[in-house]
Amino acid sequence: MPFVKNSREMLGLVLLLILGLGLRLAFVHRFPTIPYSDFLQLVSFGRFLHDHGIFSNSWFWEYFNPGMPLALSVLFHIFPGDTDHLARLATVVICGLLPILPFLIWRNVLPFWLRLLAGTALALWPGQIMFSGVVAQDNWVLLPVVALGSLAVRSLAGGSRAPIAAGLLLAAGTAMRQEMLVALLPLFVAAAGFRFRAGWRPITAAVLAAVLPLAALAAYRGITTGRYTLSTEHSGLAVLGAYIPGAAADGWTDPYPFIASVRPDLLHNRQALLSQASQLAFQEALRRPKFQLVRILQQMWTGVVAGESLSVYWSLRAPEALPPALHAGGEALAQDMAALLRYEMAGIQGLFLAALLIGIARRSMPILVLASAVLLKLAIHAAVASQGRYFFPATALEILAIALALYEIRKAPGQRLLLGLAVGSGMIFSLVLLDFRLPLELYVLHHDTDSQRTYRFPMEVLDHRAELDCDMNHGLLTALSLPRFAQQSATIRTMQVDPPPGDSATAVCELTGHGEPRPLTLQVLDPYAPGGFPNRMLQRVEIDGVEVFSHDLAKEPGSGWANIPLGDVGAGTKHKVVVEVKALQPDPGPAWGAAAATTFQLARE
Repeated sequence: MPFVKNSREMLGLVLLLILGLGLRLAFVHRFPTIPYSDFLQLVSFGRFLHDHGIFSNSWFWEYFNPGMPLALSVLFHIFPGDTDHLARLATVVICGLLPILPFLIWRNVLPFWLRLLAGTALALWPGQIMFSGVVAQDNWVLLPVVALGSLAVRSLAGGSRAPIAAGLLLAAGTAMRQEMLVALLPLFVAAAGFRFRAGWRPITAAVLAAVLPLAALAAYRGITTGRYTLSTEHSGLAVLGAYIPGAAADGWTDPYPFIASVRPDLLHNRQALLSQASQLAFQEALRRPKFQLVRILQQMWTGVVAGESLSVYWSLRAPEALPPALHAGGEALAQDMAALLRYEMAGIQGLFLAALLIGIARRSMPILVLASAVLLKLAIHAAVASQGRYFFPATALEILAIALALYEIRKAPGQRLLLGLAVGSGMIFSLVLLDFRLPLELYVLHHDTDSQRTYRFPMEVLDHRAELDCDMNHGLLTALSLPRFAQQSATIRTMQVDPPPGDSATAVCELTGHGEPRPLTLQVLDPYAPGGFPNRMLQRVEIDGVEVFSHDLAKEPGSGWANIPLGDVGAGTKHKVVVEVKALQPDPGPAWGAAAATTFQLARE
């Protein structure tokens, strides 16, 4: 019998490894996601720490927690070569190991079939498989989340406590994503065995195991940047980007154009901007409290139903996500899977509600503790930024809770009525989530409106000591790069997506310089590659009242930068520069306002 039991355990472990790693490796081999956007910056952060030392300061620290980049820098030392490929492979392996965690941690406490079921559910999780090649913190944090959740269940189910492991996993989750310090607290308390009459030793061990690495994490940031804290400096900006007008469509939008309209002075003072961003978010929440409450409900509703189908954008649909030869295949797969992923997520939410009801009725602390961590994670993103990929840790814990609910029902075969009521309630909940998501989303988008704003913003080329101070009273400023970067850019478009003839977006700027005159260029981007649509949208540049550039944006095929010389710019320079994108005779429907969004920037000649 021991031999049979060990053989069964080994077969179960091998099966979960094959499913967990095999499916993800096969998917990423077919669709090798290229790190880009924030994911590229995380890899770049790891390369920076590898090349310059782990205590080197850079702008990365302002935006990212160091746990994942630090781990990547170690891997880059051990396995030199293609860092993008290595980072993707490491992410896939971490995700592929998730299924074996409950299978191994629950051993000798919960039955084999339950451990195998929980592991198999994690292994076959379709949304996570399709996201597993994205080098995201949301993937890396799954390992400490599932491990700590499994330890919490083990402790509450009568197994051994793990105070030191619980503390270390809490710190590891926080190092990956800072909000996990709050979301994982119930799991930490349960896994560490914080109970009455538990004695002071396990509690002390757990507290020290969590506090010491968290203190080391804060000290690490402090030694490197001067800020002794666990949180990133951009937290206020992250919150602000969720509350400003126009954020509802994607859950978050660039806050710098909004700041340029309400507090343009902050664009000249980086520290003041970072310290006051949270206050601006609070003021915006108070300005539209009813709308913000409905928006939060809609964002949570969308996240728990469509979070995975939206996250597939980062692995399959974005132009930068895959090599050009794979774009069509990635787009086709994403479209084919979109509805299935929404049904899957709605089904998980319904089963999770059923599991919660069973947990309450059966007074199952393992289910209730997992549910509390899920609800904390959702509450955090309700209050701050919300994107589909943020929900993966919550979904992983929901899968564990659903498996435990089946175990509870199997332990009490006489409570079939409870099972029927719970499953029935869950099915109704799933249908409600699916049926009312789009109407709620359309309502929020319809009411997420804004009037014409006045924008004031600077653009600099720092080592040139030249600056454009721009005003906009007509049109929409949609993007503004960070004021401290050497090469900044601004993007403008018409207020209406389908503009009427004559509508325009105009930035009126004053060009000044300091020091020895040196040549400078204004670059204007034509973003519309297709040609054959003349007389729709026009880009123009004037210098001191003289038109120096005029371009019919959609007349000829191709996109790229136009270079407009500004002459020698230095001490005493003062020119009026006007950048405009104007509607000529655009046909309604193709959204020419958005298609003609015009980016401009200063560049050294």
